[in-house]
Amino acid sequence: MEWTARIRFTAHQKAELWERWKRGQCVADIARALGRRNKSGVYRILAQDGGHCAASASEGCGGAKA
Repeated sequence: MEWTARIRFTAHQKAELWERWKRGQCVADIARALGRRNKSGVYRILAQDGGHCAASASEGCGGAKA
């Protein structure tokens, strides 16, 4: 198997990921919408913070600024 570099999520993609997660979409659907080959990257972002957006209060969680 050939090694490939991990493709990072942009800030916009992360915001979209959290919005879709809050609306109740499953990980596989979110990965497809973001053009990812598999769901492991999406799951990794969600798992890092236990499924709760870890953005600072000034950034908000993919929505309007607080």
